[in-house]
Amino acid sequence: MDGLGWNERCRAVLTSRPLLTTALVLAAWMAFATPALAAITFVGSNTTSGNVSVVTVNKPAGLTTADVMFALITQRGTGFPLDKNMVSVPAGWTLVLANDNGSSVGIVIYRKVATSSEPASYSWTIGSKDRTAAGIVAFRGVDTSTPVNVSGSQVNSASTSYTAPSVSTTVANAMLVTFYAATNGSGSVNAPTGMAQAFAVGTGGGSKGVVAGSSYAAQATIGASGNKISASNSSLVNIGALVALQPIAAAGAVDHYELSLPTASLACVASTATVTACANSSSPCTSAATSLNGQTATLSTSGATLGATTLTFNASGVASTTLSYPSAGNGTAVSVALSGEQSAATNARQCCPNGSSCSAANSCSTIFNTAGFIISSSLGGTSATVPTQIAGTGSGNYFLRAVQTSTSTQACVAALSGSTTVNWASQCNNPSTCSAGNRLSLTGNSASAIASNPNTGVTSTTPVAMTFDANGNAPFSFVYNDVGQITLYASKSASGSLLSALSGATNAFIVKPASFKVSGIKCTSFTSGTCAISAIASPGNNPGASTFTGPAFIQAGQAFSATVTAVDSSGNATPNYGQETLPEGVRLTASVLLPIGGSSGTLGNASAFGSFSGGVATGATFNWSEVGIINLIPAVADGDYLGAGNVTGTISGNVGRFIPDHFDTLVTQGCSAGGFTYSAQPLTVQITARNGQSTPAITVNYGAGTFAKAVTLSEANGVAGGSLSNAGVAPTAFSAGVAATNAPAFSYVSATTAPAVIKLRATDTDGVSSLMTVAASSVEGTSVVRSGRLQLQNAYGSERLALQMPLAVQYWSGGWQKNTADTCTSVTAGQFAWAFPAGTATRPNNLAACESAMTVSGAAPNYTLNLSAPGATNSGWTDVTLNLGATAAGNACTTVNGATGYSGSATTANAPWLQFNWTGSAGNPAARATFGVFKSPIIYGRENY
Repeated sequence: MDGLGWNERCRAVLTSRPLLTTALVLAAWMAFATPALAAITFVGSNTTSGNVSVVTVNKPAGLTTADVMFALITQRGTGFPLDKNMVSVPAGWTLVLANDNGSSVGIVIYRKVATSSEPASYSWTIGSKDRTAAGIVAFRGVDTSTPVNVSGSQVNSASTSYTAPSVSTTVANAMLVTFYAATNGSGSVNAPTGMAQAFAVGTGGGSKGVVAGSSYAAQATIGASGNKISASNSSLVNIGALVALQPIAAAGAVDHYELSLPTASLACVASTATVTACANSSSPCTSAATSLNGQTATLSTSGATLGATTLTFNASGVASTTLSYPSAGNGTAVSVALSGEQSAATNARQCCPNGSSCSAANSCSTIFNTAGFIISSSLGGTSATVPTQIAGTGSGNYFLRAVQTSTSTQACVAALSGSTTVNWASQCNNPSTCSAGNRLSLTGNSASAIASNPNTGVTSTTPVAMTFDANGNAPFSFVYNDVGQITLYASKSASGSLLSALSGATNAFIVKPASFKVSGIKCTSFTSGTCAISAIASPGNNPGASTFTGPAFIQAGQAFSATVTAVDSSGNATPNYGQETLPEGVRLTASVLLPIGGSSGTLGNASAFGSFSGGVATGATFNWSEVGIINLIPAVADGDYLGAGNVTGTISGNVGRFIPDHFDTLVTQGCSAGGFTYSAQPLTVQITARNGQSTPAITVNYGAGTFAKAVTLSEANGVAGGSLSNAGVAPTAFSAGVAATNAPAFSYVSATTAPAVIKLRATDTDGVSSLMTVAASSVEGTSVVRSGRLQLQNAYGSERLALQMPLAVQYWSGGWQKNTADTCTSVTAGQFAWAFPAGTATRPNNLAACESAMTVSGAAPNYTLNLSAPGATNSGWTDVTLNLGATAAGNACTTVNGATGYSGSATTANAPWLQFNWTGSAGNPAARATFGVFKSPIIYGRENY
């Protein structure tokens, strides 16, 4: 080796080679020095399609832990937006985007990070049944914490080219993934130029179906992707979406290297030189690059001796060796230089004296003295590395060794014995200034509060009485009632028999909080009314409910406030927390208490605390996406306090009860195909409990036996002249946040009431309503209500001919008229009851039971009852009644059965909403069919046979 690192060799070439060579080397240098982002690779895909409301897609083959999946679901119909029409989403899937054209096709895209125990398939339940296509694509090398770098979508008018709109990436090597959907199940989706196809799937069904597809390609550079166009397809209305996936940082990326030496060394004992590879810009390093295990770097010095000049990094990203100079005279300066790292760093090397106060430099210096202090963990021991401490907790026992170099052996011998005072000082390295007061207490012969100093220098000390044994050892311990990185300094001036001044210091060590406390949990916006529904009492503080029936706190998805305090082991605040060079924060984690086994939901803005002051910070934008009762557990925001590991706080106590933000009501009309409901006809109403997030999701913990409440439906449009019946929905009707009932019906008082649009509003006993929402608009289903009836008319004719009786479906709109929109009412011959009056002597009824039989032809609104000819001598009449009530009455004549009477019992159409006040009270339509009886008044009649 020539002793030059990669950077030095490149600089040498740049100054001695022609321009072309220089450019090539410069490009190589920059490529080598720039931290790479790992390439994202395609894993696999799976698809499914059908005329369904529950869509199930198998997981892609080859899926493994930390792979990231994206699911596209597209459906024909009108249940849009599709994400709001989702009844249930499989666990762990997060919405990326949704779009629709408002009338015929919609898409929704979800993502999920694969765990070690993924199910074989995933199922989405949609609130409507229609032709549906779905596909899952999986990729490897995606950043699992932020999988999506940027995304976008648009609806396109009918064209053979489907456009996914351009997005602008903010990272190199992003993976661009397109998703398309179009309005024909027999159509096609081709991969855009330069992209590979992940899947294409169609439902069939031609123009009533839907086709979907996905493609992918890497984008090496940062910036606009350009529109991605799938060309040469069927000319269809379509939707295009583009999602850019964020890559993870490549293994081995190093931000900078740090060389650490003590500022003062002793000639009689070896010092330690340490090199740390840092993965980020923290300084001193709090996040080592752990992928350099086995790689090397080079140290060099003059005068002193290094234990090794080639250092090998361990799995923690650290390499070290000794630095010795037994013959050094007092005050001898020695420099150590770093070079030759196998993996180049993005930024310059740094020198960190005593492991702190870092600055850009290729070398560090230390001063060798012939006398000084050693801080050891044992009698006569070598210099100890003080490990991470806990604020407010005693350090354990250490020894201050006063030593000097033996003039004969160059070994360490005692420099002090007996009782004397030593000047102690503490220095705050990170944060660079200390909080008010001397917060470190050191015990020599007795406890003393030690003077604190900023990172700029040690000027204030405190004398502490200590007793040294014959070998120069004095015991001590300390406790620090704050947090951060600190260094302890010991010094004593030369005087009397002490011919040389003594000084020494610990390594720069970390003191972590003992814990965190959470307090002050309350509704953030109570004063503006966000929390002010009937279930929530002033002043919006967390009531800490412990049961399903406990007091309500706040709506799921709405903002609440919380205060966190970093504390020492005595519970006192540690003011330095959050004042670090790169300020540390706190992240809250939600732990579900009730319902047991319920969804854990998502804690929004979990680390969104404001700035710390005095060890205390408050956040006002926390929200929980679910219904129930939780605990909040605080911990260090990045899980690693100054590189010394995590600290977890005490649980907050019960937080809740959380309630839904609002309901959505989805109405399926009595005659959904016709777009209306008859007065008194039951409606099917789906009630969905949702949170108050910007894209409201279903609160699945709102279920039977848990947190569901009794719900009452009401008509919200103020339609006069009618009322809603069967409007109560029991808590037991809810499952996973959704309840469906077909009981409610809106009935007009007067049958002659013009059609009106009703709106169904859901309100539970907590006051949660389909009207009340803050973050997003709720959905309240509507129905056009028509007053309807079935009208059956009399008919007469020859007994030798079949007789036809007209039956019409009608509704009121300024008069009774045929309901041409009715495609739902169905009538069969067996639903008509026949009666055969006895007649009189002057007007005999010669028509016996079932000498005529009925068939029904036509469809709503126009039916024809076809009565077969009873034949000669069988003149007479029969009364025919259509059974519309819940219970049938009478006998039917569906076959000619005159010899034996009726051919069977009548059934019912069970459509009481089509009954009418024909005879003074609501009743079934009835009419008389007359065969061969003289019709009057006529002047002339002739029958042809």
